[in-house]
Amino acid sequence: MSIKVAVTAQNRKTVSTHAGACRNYFIYTINDDGSYEKELLELSKNESLRYTFHDDTSEQPQNKLFEMDVILTGGIGLGGVRRLASNGVIAKVIKETEPDVVIEKFLNKTLEFFEPENHHKEGHHHHH
Repeated sequence: MSIKVAVTAQNRKTVSTHAGACRNYFIYTINDDGSYEKELLELSKNESLRYTFHDDTSEQPQNKLFEMDVILTGGIGLGGVRRLASNGVIAKVIKETEPDVVIEKFLNKTLEFFEPENHHKEGHHHHH
């Protein structure tokens, strides 16, 4: 069974740091044998996670990214991680910047994961 991994790449080159605003993703479809296909997914503004989570007023907002198994990004808030998890998607924060290196490390299980950001309503205070 193949798995689908989305990597945020707003500039279509490197891993971007804000999943919510990101509209360009590299989608890696990883096969059982470790081989993969890579494609670029370009979303409209109304398909971004920020729109889906904050502006979509439908009862069950849908997003193409909900079809992914994993989303790897340079930055996402805890709320986004939870919302994705409730749609069956694992979101992970990474510091690696090269999408193909990310996937190689993901495949050989050497990719390092970091804690998602905690966004507080009273401004951006990041306590680590």
